[in-house]
Amino acid sequence: MIPILALALVGIAAMITELFVPAGGIIGLIGLGSIIAAIVRTFQTQGAFVGSIFLVGSFIAVPAIFILYFKFFPRTFFGKRLILSDTQTREAGYSSHTDHPYEELRGKKGISETQLHPVGTILIDGQRYNAVTDGDYIEENANIEVIHTEGNRIVVRKGER
Repeated sequence: MIPILALALVGIAAMITELFVPAGGIIGLIGLGSIIAAIVRTFQTQGAFVGSIFLVGSFIAVPAIFILYFKFFPRTFFGKRLILSDTQTREAGYSSHTDHPYEELRGKKGISETQLHPVGTILIDGQRYNAVTDGDYIEENANIEVIHTEGNRIVVRKGER
């Protein structure tokens, strides 16, 4: 019975190893096969009653071991080394966009440096910006007006000459 339990424990260890080693599922499948082999071997050597108990025990023990593993592993020495504990906060300089003051561009007039169909470059007060039109084509060196901004997006329309 001890070799059968060892086979099952090796299977569980292989399935846990699969979570950390990129092997394309091969190690996990070997672990699953090891657990199934332990169940089959129990039926063959110990009989149907003990085999059934081992089968039910495996269905309960394997998920329970995984749950306990994920609950306690992050607190262990190796867990603290493997799991990232730092967070990327805005205060530390991590951000997906900058809070550029595009709000103040609303209503300003400028010139299109490139064609806008619908995206291009505009010039307002000597500053270059990427902008998008409200749907109309705007040729190069045309007067433009900023109609609204949302985040880093500047929406313009053709202005008067």
